[in-house]
Amino acid sequence: MKNIIILVSAIELGGAQRVVSILCDHWSKNGYKVTLISTFTGNKIDHYKVNDQVALKSLRNNSIFSKIKILTLVLKLTQLRKIILDEKPDIILSFLTRVNVAAALATIGLKTPLIICERTWKPFNTLSNNFFWMYQLLFKNVKSIIVQTDESRTWLRQHFPKINVDVIPNPISYPLPLQKGNILDPNTVFQKHRNLILASGRLHKFKQFDLLMKAFCRVKDEYHNWDLVILGEGEERENLDNLLIELKARDRIFLPGSVGNMSDWYQRADLFVLSSSVEGFPNVLLEAMSYELPCISFDCDTGPRDMIQNGVNGILVSPQEDERGLSEAMQSLITDESFRRKMANNSAHIRDKYSVETIMQKWNNVLDIR
Repeated sequence: MKNIIILVSAIELGGAQRVVSILCDHWSKNGYKVTLISTFTGNKIDHYKVNDQVALKSLRNNSIFSKIKILTLVLKLTQLRKIILDEKPDIILSFLTRVNVAAALATIGLKTPLIICERTWKPFNTLSNNFFWMYQLLFKNVKSIIVQTDESRTWLRQHFPKINVDVIPNPISYPLPLQKGNILDPNTVFQKHRNLILASGRLHKFKQFDLLMKAFCRVKDEYHNWDLVILGEGEERENLDNLLIELKARDRIFLPGSVGNMSDWYQRADLFVLSSSVEGFPNVLLEAMSYELPCISFDCDTGPRDMIQNGVNGILVSPQEDERGLSEAMQSLITDESFRRKMANNSAHIRDKYSVETIMQKWNNVLDIR
């Protein structure tokens, strides 16, 4: 029986965290021992559920040294290494850049294979370029780096030529299970007879929800029966609330926060918009397409173009077209119901391509699970 340790910062809202929850459930239900370790020691809310067969462990802060950052980091690395030594895993799987660094440090000298997963474009973009040579040495002995797109693999092969790189896109669970968090009926936010444009994600500047709000305001007066809902929470909440007042659109644009019943919102929506400037492999777009929603997305360097065939199962907008491009794409779908229906019908094929069964076979191959 394989003994697998999975490392992540926390099971809070996020694409990597959703994938971690799927991996935990799939492997534990198939008879493998799975231990999930959360490295983040601050206040956090677990957004995704894992089944009771998964052993949950968390690193802890030492109150005596909590104000001395370097000592805190050393103590956490010591805790992590001790857990790994006690559990004696067959393989360690780590997600997200800073956790990947911690995993590589904690396993120095150990023979347990380490696989690290990078979810952003460009890989390791949150690390200082001044110490890039050090990271090249640190990751030298990892078994594999898992990325979501061919573009990321090409980049890594240029910068880490001696490390094996595998491409595994995110899986889609359809229908989506309920998640932890607020269960909010869409019909309590706006009236049943109105059409809904949906967006979702962490309220972060890279998601460009301010641009989406402005783009919607370009068309809202012409199409009185359409509203915009942006689901999520984050550091841009105050700025977006202020912009909503500035745009005088509080009766047409809604920001109800994060919800645990995303499936209800996808089913209620008429189209979905992804306005991000940067993405790895956006789960929300994958989910929206699996629910047969016509989708609009900026053509980021990575992610959306792997899912959307422009004009067939969605619309890709050049980032250079900015809010004007988004508003024109929204208008083209709002005004043409048959075009929306065509997009919706073609979007559904995404379920098979990225099904849990299909994607888990790729993971099993990389981890040598039979």
